[in-house]
Amino acid sequence: MKASKSPFRGLALSGFCMQVSVLLSSTNIEIYDGLAVMAEDAADETEKKILTEMSEKVRMGDSFSQAVKEAGCFPIYMIEMVVLSERIGTLDVTLKGLADYYERETRLAENLRRALTYPAMMVFMLLVILFILFVRIMPIFSDVYEQLGASIPPVSQAAIHFGGILSGFALAVIAVLAAAIIIFRILGNHGKQPAFVTAILNFINTRSNISRMSALRRFCDTMSMALNCGYEYTESLTLTEKLVEHPQISQAIGKMKTMINDFENPRTPFEAIKEAGLFSGFDLQLLRVAYRAGKEASILEKLADDYDQKTTDALDAMVSRLEPAIVTILALAVGLVLLSVMLPLAGILSAIG
Repeated sequence: MKASKSPFRGLALSGFCMQVSVLLSSTNIEIYDGLAVMAEDAADETEKKILTEMSEKVRMGDSFSQAVKEAGCFPIYMIEMVVLSERIGTLDVTLKGLADYYERETRLAENLRRALTYPAMMVFMLLVILFILFVRIMPIFSDVYEQLGASIPPVSQAAIHFGGILSGFALAVIAVLAAAIIIFRILGNHGKQPAFVTAILNFINTRSNISRMSALRRFCDTMSMALNCGYEYTESLTLTEKLVEHPQISQAIGKMKTMINDFENPRTPFEAIKEAGLFSGFDLQLLRVAYRAGKEASILEKLADDYDQKTTDALDAMVSRLEPAIVTILALAVGLVLLSVMLPLAGILSAIG
């Protein structure tokens, strides 16, 4: 089953992990019976079929990790974590961590969607209003003034003319961009995203502070779970490198692995983190103390919470800066239109007086 058609995405995937974690920590119900109960409450037939098949496989003696793998609808990261944690006996704890991880991922994606959608809608409405003003309303006033023997000043006429052209062009560009985003998103869900789109996204990620904080949050989240599940440090880095989706952070993780595995001059995990430049200031001090105390996983989890909050705050700050800028542009445009209308009207009234 393709990931784009999986019933277990976002909060649904987080809920699945949490429910199974509860089942595993309970002594009153077997995991296969729990999966069967979950199937009865499934939201649709596809989800019900998957859960029923998983329940039957576990009932027949297959491991839970094998059932998850053969279901074909769960992320690779989740499968790898489930396989290892089942082997070392921490499956319930790992699934609870995965539930928190996918809840954070979903919340961040939702916050990002809202942060981008609101300004985009404001810009679109601004352009629509300006286009109507310049193209539909102002020509009516021009005709009325001509009948009264007056005219709109040439400068204002030129501004109105170019305003109509620019607002119309901007609306056309937005329509093309919206169509392109929809098409590329569909292609991306099917693993066919064009190379130039990937290059553009990497360019944006490299220069976006929000993207960097989000990648650091994912780094901390994934590393803490991997270390709690028994992964070696370099194995945890390898797993994390696949998930951060940030060119600079991925490059830094590669450097860390190289420094830790350097036979001639091996570095400790903290030294590798410090030299790679992933963290600085108080965060780096926390990691230094955590490494010496053997509490890296718990500190990384705390840092993940901090970066999650910083990312949300940065998105809110971006929206708070965009809103007054858009309102200012609209006010200036409307002011220009009013002046263009009122000045000739004032001239007519003075002539009559």
